[in-house]
Amino acid sequence: MLTEVCVTSIASIKNATAAGADRVELCSALGVGGVTPSYGLIKRAVNLNALPIHCLIRLREGHFTYTPEEVAIIEHDIKVAKDLGCSGVVIGALTPEFHLDLVRLEKWREIAGSMYLTFHRAFDVVREPMNALKQLIELGFDCVLSSGQKEKAEEGFSKLEIWNKTYGNQIAIMPGSGINLTNCSRFKEAGFKALHFSGSMALESITIPKEVNESMSFLHQEILESNPTNLKNIIQQLKD
Repeated sequence: MLTEVCVTSIASIKNATAAGADRVELCSALGVGGVTPSYGLIKRAVNLNALPIHCLIRLREGHFTYTPEEVAIIEHDIKVAKDLGCSGVVIGALTPEFHLDLVRLEKWREIAGSMYLTFHRAFDVVREPMNALKQLIELGFDCVLSSGQKEKAEEGFSKLEIWNKTYGNQIAIMPGSGINLTNCSRFKEAGFKALHFSGSMALESITIPKEVNESMSFLHQEILESNPTNLKNIIQQLKD
């Protein structure tokens, strides 16, 4: 089973490598579902030559219907990820009616070229998901990251299983969201070929000097990083 670890730092990439992961999805701001990482982080991640880097391309939090200005930024970011040597990009776009934005997606596929293409969790709010899967296959996408249109993949297991049995030989159905040591074996036993998880924990907060206004909210935002023990235990269970 292919294991993809969602990471937001160089330290997390190193943890994923040591744990035996197959690849990483690189992003920032995991607390809002991930956004496009910085140029510097992408470059450093690729230059590690540790694992294939699949870069999330999502310029902001929120819904997946984009303005022309936002589309121009997304297309630039896909080109940057490609030029820096990423193995894949993780993209997605919907129309205002919550169908696949086929015009945008076809253009982005062309820009991505030979990079591995994953459609991200915009899929979890798309209408008519079975039809959307057929459309993604026709567009040449390699993978769909999904929680089965529920908040957590375990809650959406039944849909994920149907999609995998129907289209899993044409496009990888990769469950993600809430995957942990307790439930990961369920997805392996059901025949999924790939699984997405972070194995993350919040880092300990720094000490705030008494002269500093500790009530500032940004000082208390969690910083999540993949935990070596969590990753090792999950991956070992999936690879055994």
